This record gives sequence, C-alpha cells and structure tokens, in this order.
Amino acid sequence: MRFAYIPVPAWPPLAWLGSCAPGSDTVTVRHGSQVETTPDWFCEAVWAGPYDAGDFDRTDLVFGSGARVRNGAVIWVSAASTVDRLHWLERDGEVWLSNSLACLLAATGGTPDPTYTAYFADFKSIRWGLAHYKPTLATSHGPVHLTYHDNLMWDGRTLQPVPKPAPLRDFRSFASYRDFLVGALTGMAANLADAARRLPYRMLGTISSGYDSGAVSALARHAGLDEAITFAAQHGTASDTGTAVAAALGIRLHVVQADAWRAIPLAEIPFLAADGKGEDVYLAGARPWWAGRVLLTGFHGDAVWGLDPPGLGPDLVRKDQSGLDLCEFRLHAGFIHAPVAFLGARQVRDIHALSVSRELAPWNRGRAYDRPFCRRVVEAAGVAPHDFGKRKYSSSVLLFARDSFLTPPALADLRQWLAAQADQWRTRGQTPPRLDRAPPAPWLPLARAAARMLLPIARAAAHVAPALRDVGERALRLTQLEPLFQYAFPWALARVIERYGSVGAAGDQAAGRRPRSATPLPVVVKKTEPATRGVDGPASR
Repeated sequence: MRFAYIPVPAWPPLAWLGSCAPGSDTVTVRHGSQVETTPDWFCEAVWAGPYDAGDFDRTDLVFGSGARVRNGAVIWVSAASTVDRLHWLERDGEVWLSNSLACLLAATGGTPDPTYTAYFADFKSIRWGLAHYKPTLATSHGPVHLTYHDNLMWDGRTLQPVPKPAPLRDFRSFASYRDFLVGALTGMAANLADAARRLPYRMLGTISSGYDSGAVSALARHAGLDEAITFAAQHGTASDTGTAVAAALGIRLHVVQADAWRAIPLAEIPFLAADGKGEDVYLAGARPWWAGRVLLTGFHGDAVWGLDPPGLGPDLVRKDQSGLDLCEFRLHAGFIHAPVAFLGARQVRDIHALSVSRELAPWNRGRAYDRPFCRRVVEAAGVAPHDFGKRKYSSSVLLFARDSFLTPPALADLRQWLAAQADQWRTRGQTPPRLDRAPPAPWLPLARAAARMLLPIARAAAHVAPALRDVGERALRLTQLEPLFQYAFPWALARVIERYGSVGAAGDQAAGRRPRSATPLPVVVKKTEPATRGVDGPASR
C-alpha cells in the first residue's frame, strides 16, 4: 500500500482528501499546502512522540489528523478528542475520506439537504459520548459517516473502525496526574517544533479568569508555552480577561475584543459549517495569531476537572459541544487544536476520584463552580487565589437567538441562498421558509420574563440537584430562538463547499472526469503562505 500525493494550492492549508479504490495498492491523497507528507505517512497533527517515527497511529495523545501505511494497510488517524473528526463515504466504487466535511462533499459532488432541520441536533448528539452520538449525516449522497476519536483502517477492500490505544495510567495522586499532563505536553512541544517538519509549529495558549484555560497554561508553561490570547467583552475588566494570571505565569498575553469578528465579512460561515451552532465564532477575531500554531484550550475541562459525577465514564460525555465548530475554521486558518483536558480523559472516573479525594480537599472551595485540581495547579504556579477561578463572562455567541443572530451581510446571504433553494421545498410538497424575520409572538415577552425569573432559581439549586444547572438557560433560550437558524448549517456548508470547488475540480481532472464549475466562497479568512508560518501577532475557555 502506498500514497500518491496531489497538492492543491487553492485549498485551505490543512485540508486533505483521500480516495481508496478496492483492489488498488495506491491511495490518492489531495492536500493543502501545509499538510506534511512522507512516503509512508502524512499528517496535520501533533502527538507526544518523536516526529520522525510517525507513530501518531499508535498513541491516544494526538491532535489533528492524518494517515499511516502500516503492515500493508492504511490507518486513518482522528484526533483524540470530540472537537475534531474524520468524514467518509462510499461513492462510485471508492471510499473517500477527509478532515473536512465540505471538502469531502465538494470532491464527490454532494450537497446538504436544505429542508432537513435536524442537523444541529445531530451534531449536538456528540455530547452524549462516543457510544451514543449519531454517526451519520444526511446529504444528497445519502449518509456521510462521522468518526470521532477512533482511527479507521483500509485493508485494500473495506474500511473498518480501529480503537485508539488505551493504556491504563496511574492517576491516583495529584503528582502522578499532573506529571502525566506535563509529560504529554512536553512531548508534544518537541514534536510540533521538530526541525524535520517542513513547517514547524509554535504553541499558543488561551487564558481567562476561569479555571480550565489557566490550568492548561500553567501546565504548558513547563513545556515552553510563553504566549497566549484572551478575549475581552466591552463590559469586561482586566481581571475578566485573566491578565493577572498571565502576568504571574510570565506569559505574554494578547487581548482581543470579543466582538472583533463582526468586522470580518461572513465570518460565521466556517464555524456554522462545522457543527450547526457556531458559538465560538468570536475566535475569528484573533486572525493574526492563528497560522502555524498549536492552540491549547481548556475545552472539556468542565467534565474532566469539575466535581459533577462523570456520567458514562470513558465515552467522553460532555456538557456541551463547544470547540467542535473549530474543526473547519482551523483548516483555513492554519492551526492545530489541542484541547488539553482530553489527554487521558477516558479515565475520567479516576480523575474525578482524585478531584474529590482527601489529597485535594484543601483546594475544594465547596462551590458549584469548582475545580480542585486546577486550583492547586494554578496556585502552585504562583497565581494569587483571588485572581482566578471566577464565573467569567461568556464569549460564546448565541447565533440561534433572535437578538444575536447573523451579522447583516451573513443574513442577507442566507436569505439569498434560501430563495435559490425554494424548489427543494416545493418538490416535497412543502412551503419554503419565509425570508423576512417574523415579528415575535405576543406571548414572547411574558415567556422571557418567566424564564429570567427561573434562571437564578435554577442556578441556586444546582448544588442540590445538578440536573437543574442548565434548566434556566435552556428555558431562556427557547424564548429567544430565531426561526431562520435551522437553515444556517446547510447554507454555511454549501458556501464552504463552493470554497473547495477548485479543489474538487482538481480531483476530477486527476481522475479523468469532467471538472465541475466552482464559485469562490465569500468568506474572508486570512490566507497564510508557508513563508509566513510562525510569524508573531495575536479562546479563552
């Protein structure tokens, strides 16, 4: 089995697409300009191991993606998290795989179904863990398969899931778990900066006034992290942004306005095209700092380091899908996402036992928002106790809400797209969606007032009944829903597919097929040529 590489300079720099034909010993890989390629493996990945060995298929400490020839088969590697994934389908006798859903559909001529309104719920199902999420997505080609965390093996005839290695580690003490995380980050730091890489990376942290990102930065400081970003709301203060934490850790901090993304035309598109929600679109505002970075975040820290019972254990159950919407944006922006809390997270029951242990009791404040492990890590790094561990403001953008829906250019483009798709509803005997924004129902103000009254009660009762933690927020959201939001994912995905059109055309030409026409995606994402990798410039969670 061998790889045949076809560079596609017009693609996002970290995107790749593989095609496997039964009976052939050649796997064709089309890729963007910053994908690393060797005769036996390719990747846009970082892992805790020697780069030259290319053993990212033999570890669960890996972020990004790629593939490796191993024992006559090809192992396709997914990130060891649930904020990235692999996409694949069988089409015209071939198996196609990609780290981008839009790329996969562009190359195979597929499209999303604009009349299907459950895409958001389908993506949201990953919250319930690896054993319970919906593994397929409806398209014009039928279901596209979504693979989180696991690897896939192509043996020349069929594609089969292959679980990642799952070594049992000793997390019984604070020192053993802390040392594991520091060791993994140190291994990754050596890997990402290895001179054997055509384009080495640099680490970039995130810092806020909360627990998770501060703990990640304190741990990664031992691996050489010296730079981070934070997001400031207009009403925020220095303490909200984690400035004091960064200063104590000796980390240079770049402060970005949380609403800076609104100045970028159609910035919502790549985020919505990834998970149908797009809540982390604010990260687009830090464009100058993305290229050539491994971004360390605290996503999933609430489930791993919090004090709530760990649910279904090793299945990586989460409380939300935050971070998932980065999986398309990062390919365009040129960074690898490393959510540190996922390292060793399949042993969440052991980590939870440590968090509630007598050893960490002195760092347990007895509050609903508490992370004893994180508090000890950050305090040990020299940060004053009053400078972190606060209920921070939320940078997340609630695009599903009427009051914070799409920016005017994006809304206009959505309406234009929906108008062009109207026949898809008519052929099904349905009425196309109304393009004007209907006035709110007369009962809505009363419902909102009731939800706002419920919110503080639900939060106050969360320490008694954890299930009530989100009741108030959900009730309030139900009164804020924007009717057009249910069409935002197919619109955004269709626009990103257009961005890959020239790539799909390149694939057609290589395969001897007639190229399809392409329309450039009208979203401004800063392109970075290889020569600019690692340039200085600017997620807090």
